Amino acid sequence: MNKYVQKNTIDRNSPIPLYKQIKAILIEELQASDGQTNKPFSTEQELVQRFHVSRAPVRQALKELADEGYVYRERAKGTFPVHELPVRPPGLELGGLVGFLREQGMDCSSTILGVERVYRPEEVSTSQGLNSEVKDLKVSRLIMLKDTYLVWTQTYLTISKDFQPTIQALEEAESVFVLLERELGIIISRGEHQIYASGASMDDAQYLEVNIGDPVLVIETKLYTRNDQLIGFRRAVHRADDYKFSFTVNR
Repeated sequence: MNKYVQKNTIDRNSPIPLYKQIKAILIEELQASDGQTNKPFSTEQELVQRFHVSRAPVRQALKELADEGYVYRERAKGTFPVHELPVRPPGLELGGLVGFLREQGMDCSSTILGVERVYRPEEVSTSQGLNSEVKDLKVSRLIMLKDTYLVWTQTYLTISKDFQPTIQALEEAESVFVLLERELGIIISRGEHQIYASGASMDDAQYLEVNIGDPVLVIETKLYTRNDQLIGFRRAVHRADDYKFSFTVNR
């Protein structure tokens, strides 16, 4: 780890598991690093020798760092730190992208483009099995990383007309889900994602400042409450050249 601080050591007398201690140390070092993302992070063997532990806690620490978006892995190349290119972990809380990126030390902000009551587009209702005859609360939001437009989201919620948050309230809460729970006690606890590559539409191109037809990463999500009621839908369009989605599959 030539580019990272190495002052911290694990405490073998601590009740905290070794892998959690190693993970915490590496997170601190990654956040204090010089931001070079093109050089591999430490190998398993280097960390085993550094901390004088077996491979098991090192592997678990690296797995969680990758799952949480601190590092990403490229086969046959190694594990790399994430600073400039956001990597979305699979277990990220719904509506938690801005907070997550800030935790990684990234300069992230969001702007609410609009809040209105609309009929959900027919193609959305058909593909998601939702009722298109009721006006939804639609929240349009733009997430930026430094000076670059990163994600454009449109969230449709089939919710009481009494719930009509202002743009200011949404920007302060940074998530419509937070306000929904706070004001109505409705918790959106689950999202079912569909992820696919597409070409930027006219609106996508306008909001993300790309060309029409440029590659974008689209994540469409069905939103469910705690009692498994389908309450809404969200479409998030990401700039494909500035975003990665990280996930793990088991055999």
